[in-house]
Amino acid sequence: MDGEEIYFNLNPVNFFIISGLLQNFILAGILFFKRGDRLLANRLLSVTILCVNLHLTYLMVLDTNLDNLFPYFLWFPYSYLAAVGPLVFFYVQALTNLEFDLSKTNIVHFIPVIIELILQAIQVVYSIRTDQLFYNTPFYFYITPLQYSWAAGSILYYLHLSLKIINSHEVWVLKNFSNLKEVTLAWLNKLIIHYRFLWIIWVPFAAAFLLFFRFQLQFLLVVLALYLLMLILTYLTFWIGLEGLRNGNLVYLEPMDSTTANKNFSKLKTGEINPYIEGIKQLMTKEKMYLNEHLTLKDIATRLNADPNLVSFILNHHLGSNFYDFVNRYRIQEVVDKLNDPSFGHLTFLGIAMESGFNSKTTFNRVFKQVMGMTPSEFQKKKAR
Repeated sequence: MDGEEIYFNLNPVNFFIISGLLQNFILAGILFFKRGDRLLANRLLSVTILCVNLHLTYLMVLDTNLDNLFPYFLWFPYSYLAAVGPLVFFYVQALTNLEFDLSKTNIVHFIPVIIELILQAIQVVYSIRTDQLFYNTPFYFYITPLQYSWAAGSILYYLHLSLKIINSHEVWVLKNFSNLKEVTLAWLNKLIIHYRFLWIIWVPFAAAFLLFFRFQLQFLLVVLALYLLMLILTYLTFWIGLEGLRNGNLVYLEPMDSTTANKNFSKLKTGEINPYIEGIKQLMTKEKMYLNEHLTLKDIATRLNADPNLVSFILNHHLGSNFYDFVNRYRIQEVVDKLNDPSFGHLTFLGIAMESGFNSKTTFNRVFKQVMGMTPSEFQKKKAR
């Protein structure tokens, strides 16, 4: 304002936010240029982080008074919120489908982003011609509520679709893998649920703040709430990026279409099914294939010279279990047997679990409680009595 000294506003809170944004930009760069089987997934996650980061960067430009010191900072289009939902959705698809690729039909999902950019360009040109700050134009007050309303609906819709894909993937994983450490997307499911909840709060709050409050100190509680939400959004985005970087090269088998197969297998007679049931049990009891921590349904099917769909059908409809639960029950029994064997007395409980086919403490504890009805520590105490 005229007569008022304009200064660069840097305080401990926005410094922490800016630090997080810089880390996000670096992480996005690492993800974008990372090599591996998940090149497309990593790049989609990278661009997602960039879109969220640019949105938050815009708010930091306002908060630090850079917009007043250097008005041309607002000539850059910062908002790509309409891209966040589709990007997360396609990222999940790229993670769960090795053959997924962006096609012309996918590009349709990004038309709202193009509209968003055009509207920003109009606002920038108008602000330059009228010599007004970007957010002081009447156009801004009309467009911002529409822009943020669309962004909120888009993000929630695509995150909902993403969760549906992840849930389907997790069901498929249980039918095909005996250990989930390298294949589960439970980490992403949890993060997206948190992310969705945060965006439900963030978008309407940010829209109202930009239109009516704008970092005015007389609204201190509102400013503090905004800071808190920005901190959470910044570092939750960073957390998702880190997890994506760590889990970005997961290995998957090709998904099997079991719907049609199940209809055909249901017509098989008992005499045709029984040899396979006996063969599966023999592989577990005699050969102890469950000791292989990387055992998959395909491995069992190969040994039986059978269709993996058939093996899955038999497990689910004749042995009453998915592949994951079936194998891990044998592993738990192996653990119990070894605990009762003095020759394994030199091993810890966890050591015995690893010797029995488990590959993580978390998985072992969860499966043990599920099968035995008590935690490993409770079982040890009971055994010691």
